[in-house]
Amino acid sequence: MTGSPRAVRSLWEALRAHRCCRTCRRGYPISPACLAAGLAPIPPDACPRCAQRVHQGRCASLGCRRGWLRVGTTHVALGYKQGDVQRLLIAAKDAADPGAVTLLGRLLAGFIVHHPAARAYDIVLPVPFHPLGLRGRPVHPLTAVYLGAAEALRPGYPLDDLTPPFLVQVRAMAPLRGQAEPDRWRAVRGAFALGFSTRMLRGARVAVIDDVMTTGATLSECARVLREQGGAAQVDAIVLARQPWSVI
Repeated sequence: MTGSPRAVRSLWEALRAHRCCRTCRRGYPISPACLAAGLAPIPPDACPRCAQRVHQGRCASLGCRRGWLRVGTTHVALGYKQGDVQRLLIAAKDAADPGAVTLLGRLLAGFIVHHPAARAYDIVLPVPFHPLGLRGRPVHPLTAVYLGAAEALRPGYPLDDLTPPFLVQVRAMAPLRGQAEPDRWRAVRGAFALGFSTRMLRGARVAVIDDVMTTGATLSECARVLREQGGAAQVDAIVLARQPWSVI
């Protein structure tokens, strides 16, 4: 991973060292628990719906407080986006570093394999992207991470094979980074739709995968479409990391 931060290289070295780990077996997929020292885990008393810290019994997420969040439960693979996790995600998202993308795919696959709730879903799919969202990158990082994880998860998990995808992004959105929380919720409205007409979603339990959950607006809009247009009974989120927001 030439040019990547030292912390990212250390995680890559940890992955290589776990090829003979009893938990991870051959090292692919790798359980995030094996890299616990480099992660910032979500505390047990965090909000189960959005995985945000709770302060004095109150969730710090605007989406939760105002009832906007349509996701039922959020599962976080690597904990909060800080330290090594943040460096790894920056390497994957901003630099499209293939080593970082591969490592995230292995960690995502390991999390799903070792999470007891993962097999309860009828469909697992990623947040889709619009072609204009590539912004000069050779690949879309989240899709590349998802496809890397899919290699280790098939055929044991009901993954969307993306041909055609259950969910599509129908219009490009301006980068959400730096936008105020209410503005993020407005920006994603109407950005997603079903990829094709199907009854397969009716009554289904769906898990939507994203790389980082910041406000939850993107995941919530995906959940709204899957529930209102597709008839899904339950939509949960699986994210690599949760952006930590200051408690109120």
